[in-house]
Amino acid sequence: MIPYFQFTTIMLGPIHIYVWGLMVALGFSAALYVAERRAKKNGLNTAHLLDWGLLVIIASFIGARLFHVFFYDWQHFSASPLDILKIWQGGLSSFGGFIGAAVVSLVYTRAKKLPFWDYADTIMYAFPLGLGIGRLGCFFNHLHLGRLSNSPLAVAFPGGSRLDMGLIESLFGFLLFGLYFLFLRKTPKIIFLPLTMFLYGAARFIFDFGRATDIAGADARYAGLTPAQYGSLLLIIGALCLFLTSRQREGRPTAPIKNT
Repeated sequence: MIPYFQFTTIMLGPIHIYVWGLMVALGFSAALYVAERRAKKNGLNTAHLLDWGLLVIIASFIGARLFHVFFYDWQHFSASPLDILKIWQGGLSSFGGFIGAAVVSLVYTRAKKLPFWDYADTIMYAFPLGLGIGRLGCFFNHLHLGRLSNSPLAVAFPGGSRLDMGLIESLFGFLLFGLYFLFLRKTPKIIFLPLTMFLYGAARFIFDFGRATDIAGADARYAGLTPAQYGSLLLIIGALCLFLTSRQREGRPTAPIKNT
C-alpha cells in the first residue's frame, strides 16, 4: 500500500509553482518531443507538427474545461458563470480535451493541406507518454479519488485506503508507451491513432468503475455511468471505424513531406 502524501506546490522564493500544472506541461512537452523525433524519421514537416501541437494544447484546455462545466457540474457553473474562468480550482475533463484537440486538428490539417492520418498517427504514438506524466500531477494532488480498497496500489488516505485514479491512469500511460516503444516503434503502418483510441477508451471505461461514489464532489453519473465512460464508448466505436478505414488505406503510398 502507498503511504499518503500530497505534493501540491514547489516554492522558489516568492514564486509558487503548482505541481499539477507543471506535470501537465511536462507531459505535453515530452509527448511533443517524442512526436517530433518520430516525424523527422517519417519525413514529416516538424514545423507544422509543432504548430499543430501548440494549437492542440490550447484547444484541449478549452475543450476540457467546457466539457467539465456542462457535463460534470452544470448546476454550479450555471449559478456562478464567472467560476468557469477559475481553472486553477480544478475541473478539466480529458474527453473534452480530446474533442477540442480533434476539432483543431481537422481544421489545421485541412487549412494547411496536410495528410491528417500521418500527423495524427505520429502524435498518438507519443500521447501515452504525455498521459503518464500528466496524470502524475493528478496523483500528487489526489484529484481523482477511487473506491475504498486494500490493493497494493491503494493510497493510505486518512479516512481509509483508496485507489487513486490519477495513479492508475498514469501507470497505464507509461505501460502503453513502453509497449509502443519496445514493440511497435518501427511499424510503418498507420495504426497508432485507432489503436490508442481503442485501448484508452477500453481502459478508461473500466477504470471509471473504480472511481469513488461515497465522497463529496463525486463524478456525475448518468444511468450509472460517468460522462467519461460514455466518451470511452464513442472512442471505441470511432477506433473500430478508423481501423476499417486504415485497412482500406493499406497499400496506398504516402508521399513524404520534407522539412523546410
